[in-house]
Amino acid sequence: MEVQDIHVGNQLIVSSTPDLGVLPVAPNVRDPICLGVGPAAIPGSIYASGVVLIGSPFSYPAIAEAALMVARPKLDNPAAAKLLSIFKVTNKANLPARPTDVMILNLFPFLVGMTLNTAMINIVDSVSINIVTPVRNSAGVKQHAGASGQTGAEVNNGAKVNSGVKVENGANVDNSARTVATVTSCPVFKGKTFTGYSLGNKGFDIPHPTRKGKRLRHICVEGPESAIYIRGKLKGTHIIDIPEYWQGLVDYDTITVNLTPCGKPDLSLYVKEIKDNKIILSSDHLTQVECFYQVWGNRIGPELHVEYDGESPADYPGDQSGHSIAGYTYDKEEA
Repeated sequence: MEVQDIHVGNQLIVSSTPDLGVLPVAPNVRDPICLGVGPAAIPGSIYASGVVLIGSPFSYPAIAEAALMVARPKLDNPAAAKLLSIFKVTNKANLPARPTDVMILNLFPFLVGMTLNTAMINIVDSVSINIVTPVRNSAGVKQHAGASGQTGAEVNNGAKVNSGVKVENGANVDNSARTVATVTSCPVFKGKTFTGYSLGNKGFDIPHPTRKGKRLRHICVEGPESAIYIRGKLKGTHIIDIPEYWQGLVDYDTITVNLTPCGKPDLSLYVKEIKDNKIILSSDHLTQVECFYQVWGNRIGPELHVEYDGESPADYPGDQSGHSIAGYTYDKEEA
């Protein structure tokens, strides 16, 4: 039978099962109980006991691939083929959105699997996206824009590899204890490197300034104080000017001065006084003073406890708010 239009006023039932009456416990009842029966039937309902294909049959040319198959309409139906989407769910004419608007679920053990093999997935959500799962696996590049928040513990049981540049434009706050059992190695030190413990020598490595293909490595000076220094050469004057910024930075009672006469010996050269940000020298040859100088001073701050009892820098007995401990305080490399 071929007709132009069919209007079904209540329910459309497509089934090859004979009508054996309405018996909820019968295994071969034709009409589905969930759609209602008799006066309780839900108007506008459709039931098909087999396969339903919506759209172009050319998308499923050989065999039926699913109980419900959906494809873009055939091109010989231009009114339908011009539509933008193949499948769409909307809530325009009803109440505000609810968590149960679209559901793909069942109670254990009747769970269903889902496979998405798509060119792209775009999710635009105005409220939130909640994912609850024992394990979440992902492969490929992960890109994130915007703020990221995490509540709860994070456990990494395998290796973590960063092959590209890591850029942090905001503050990094770590309020918890951190334990590292191994040493992290880095071929070139560009800044702060987390090692797990302080290495024997703290150095820096730079390209050679004059010889191509060679490098220079220097080791930092160590001492039991927060020392700062200036050095230079005097000629024709007996006054060393202390930088203005040393006031408030350096404890002037800790200043020491090393003098090395140059050109000729001068056993009479000595420091006469330190006054008004100037170091005044004296000599039997005051108008002909020529020497190299080094001036050292200790920065103003809490007392430095050089030796103390403890298992880690966290056991330091003094104020260490102004200290950065190599291999402990920081855990990132800065370019």
